Amino acid sequence: MTARQILCWSCVLAFALVLVTPAVFNGAPPSDYHLIRNILLGGAGGWDYVTVDSDAKRVYIPRSEDIQVVDEVSGTIIADITGMKGLHGVAVAPEFGRGFATGNDPEAEIYLLDVKALKVAGKLTPPGAKGSDSLYYDPVTKRAFINMAGSNNAQVVDGKTGELIGTVTFPGRPEAAVSDGKGNMFVNIVDKDAVVEYDAKTFAIKNTWASAPCTKGYGIAMDTTHRRLFLACQPDPASGVFVVMNADTGKVVASMPIGIGSDGAAFDPATDDAFATCRDSGDGKNGVTYVFHEDTPDKYSKVAEVKTIYGARTIALDPKTHHIFSIATEQNEPVPPTEKNPNPRPRPVPSSFMVVEIGK
Repeated sequence: MTARQILCWSCVLAFALVLVTPAVFNGAPPSDYHLIRNILLGGAGGWDYVTVDSDAKRVYIPRSEDIQVVDEVSGTIIADITGMKGLHGVAVAPEFGRGFATGNDPEAEIYLLDVKALKVAGKLTPPGAKGSDSLYYDPVTKRAFINMAGSNNAQVVDGKTGELIGTVTFPGRPEAAVSDGKGNMFVNIVDKDAVVEYDAKTFAIKNTWASAPCTKGYGIAMDTTHRRLFLACQPDPASGVFVVMNADTGKVVASMPIGIGSDGAAFDPATDDAFATCRDSGDGKNGVTYVFHEDTPDKYSKVAEVKTIYGARTIALDPKTHHIFSIATEQNEPVPPTEKNPNPRPRPVPSSFMVVEIGK
């Protein structure tokens, strides 16, 4: 064999190796995340948060005056809990067969749910509270923390008794909250561009950290093992940012661009993947869910951008199936621009309301 033939065969072998060698993804595994299905529910009313009870295989979806309870496997509505107004979110304390729903009638209400019978079991009206919005049930302290966006505090409810037991006062308007599993809560203060840490037992504020470059932080999630907070932020009407913060120091360790209008963050400790659901991918026609892999606690790689129906902005994670859920409408009508609002959001068509399910 001549030198030229040897060289030629070397080229062929090198090309073949390129074809069969797996791609390197900067430390992150290849992603198979995709849209699994859209589940048409229809129904009347608006929506905000979505909640998954992975043990019961249920998805709770508060509409304006009722809660649609969906079987996670079949996608069918198994109950419609009525008798409430101004709903935003649901949290579940499965060990007590109890749920909590945030409502406004018109002042702040906390509805107590019987999640076995799937009905309203009671109602709390905290004095002076306004704007009942997001909430979080902490299985460590057995307490539900209900954020009041209009009165800048959280009302605390005992998970077992269903009674109000205290108030946490914030320096501004609270959005989503998350627990570290060690008796501490973290909450976005959306109008102050800050994150507050407080003691879930004493209700004392422990730390207040500036979250820049996260301005208007809405969604929040946590890697409790590595003590990292994930913040889904809406800095302006045309962009978004996903920020990672050290939960012990308040230092921002990473920042990644995302879509428009994100209102949801989640972290899956089994896969080390973090998620941000965005209302608008930037084209004004689709939503998008970003998936980032935690290569190290301070380094992240984007592994997927999953297009969804427009408006899917809040999130719920099932830690058993590793699927995430969002909600939105498939059909949206254009809204004429005005001088005050030159770029209005389209108007949702409630009959096209859907659950969006994403996974591998």
